[in-house]
Amino acid sequence: MDERLAFLRAESPSSLPLPCSFTHRAPGASGEAELNYWPSRRGSIQAPHHLMLFILGNPGLLGYYPPFLNHLHSLLPPSYALLATSHIGHSTRIASPKEPLDLPQQLESKIELVKSLTKYLDGWAKENGRSHHALPKISLMGHSVGAWLSCEIMKKLNTDPQPENWPIQRGFLLFPTLGWISNTWNGWTLWPIFHRPVKPLLPLLSPLLRPLLPYISLPPTSLSLVRSPEVIKHVLHLSKSEMQLIRDPDIDWHRSQNIEDKQQGLFGVWAGGNLDGWVGKDGPLVQEALGGLGGGRVKTLEGVPHAFCLTQANSEAVAEAVASWINSIPQDTNVTPGSEPKNEPLGGTVIPM
Repeated sequence: MDERLAFLRAESPSSLPLPCSFTHRAPGASGEAELNYWPSRRGSIQAPHHLMLFILGNPGLLGYYPPFLNHLHSLLPPSYALLATSHIGHSTRIASPKEPLDLPQQLESKIELVKSLTKYLDGWAKENGRSHHALPKISLMGHSVGAWLSCEIMKKLNTDPQPENWPIQRGFLLFPTLGWISNTWNGWTLWPIFHRPVKPLLPLLSPLLRPLLPYISLPPTSLSLVRSPEVIKHVLHLSKSEMQLIRDPDIDWHRSQNIEDKQQGLFGVWAGGNLDGWVGKDGPLVQEALGGLGGGRVKTLEGVPHAFCLTQANSEAVAEAVASWINSIPQDTNVTPGSEPKNEPLGGTVIPM
């Protein structure tokens, strides 16, 4: 058994999530990534029946997401476990590699993780006496560029012509950036920070800004990022790679994920109206490929921005949208969160990307 995944058998801690990490060994994509784990509520004596792997956006800092993931975990069936993965180099707690990873390298690291999880969970379930047809299922969920990574992983691993044989059962896309990021509103306006001469200078500003931080209203995770020049370097390197490489979306593939069996394929959550500055014309194209608002695979959330994870109200609205698919709860395709004030922090419409 892969000792890198031994945390999956840990007893449920007194508080969730369980902090852990995974050491990647993929060629050209090695390094340690920070993880958070929510075991299934029925305990860790047996392998979970279903594991949902959440891939973060960029910056890939886990501290942005506990309000969303805690609420989602509470809504999932008790046989579901939830695992969130950051990106290599995107942690203020784990040392970053000297050279930052680009988008293809981060993709290879995620493919390694999914393959390792599949092998480990299958072996664990067989120890429990489960048959081949009762082995654990894996679903992916990604925010922003994490949604793009989820799609690419599914393309590479779900190659069997029969969907019931796919190693990844479903994918849930949250405010996905699936095409032409550099041509979006935020892509245009923030272009300078991803290129010379500004890009290499930004990490150097971190020490200069520290005396000002007590007087600036930022989420705690954003404060930790500003204090970490190495992580800033990794974040900007991945951002530039996204701008260069995320171009034409594979609409035919997305259309192939709109299958009759709702236990398989893709589902997506988008911001209503023009609230998402990181999503352009790819949004309507992918929504249409998945059957549109009336097809059961697409939801739009009015008043919820791209960086939904920065407030409790928006985090809960997105968690409930995802859980409604998993639990088959009837729900309108246009969802409006409660009346709780959002009080978006500084940068709430910009990060994560």
